[in-house]
Amino acid sequence: MLYHASSVKGLSMLTPHVSTHKKPYVYAIKNAVTALIFGVKHDDFDFIVNEENGIPVIYECYPDAFQNVFKEKGCSLYEVNEEGFLSGMTSWAPEYVCESSVRVVNEILIADIYSYLLDCANKGELFIHFYEQTADYRSMVSKHIVDRLIRFDIDLHNCLQWQDRRFKLHYEKLIISLTRILDGEYLG
Repeated sequence: MLYHASSVKGLSMLTPHVSTHKKPYVYAIKNAVTALIFGVKHDDFDFIVNEENGIPVIYECYPDAFQNVFKEKGCSLYEVNEEGFLSGMTSWAPEYVCESSVRVVNEILIADIYSYLLDCANKGELFIHFYEQTADYRSMVSKHIVDRLIRFDIDLHNCLQWQDRRFKLHYEKLIISLTRILDGEYLG
């Protein structure tokens, strides 16, 4: 069984959608808790998400990201059969994709995903790393954000004016410095 989480309730079929991989896929994950992390809208500028020894691990990319993203939100956790899903099609090992629509086997309603995930963390089914003001933590997040800014071809010259306030609020200095580096300002 694989799992797919969505803020949309009552689905009987999951249809492929284009995401960061620029191909239409239905995404699913073997670990239900990992899937739940994707039950509400967020992206790589909010969290670093991985699995270590089969247990999901989430790192906040800015203070209070976990609470801001998950608090007072619910989702549906959909169970789907593994048939038609492929692994190794994206750069993230836990992710399975299917290029065609997938029938939902079961839907589990999660009324409060924030509390549910905190409970999972208390049981050892999830590791949550809340933002730290340490040099090591900030360096890890900085490397992740720079990678995503470049990988997703973010318009560095204009992203600070976008409606997405995260760029200006959390990453302004990083974006300005990266813009200068890529514009050749520091070359001799």
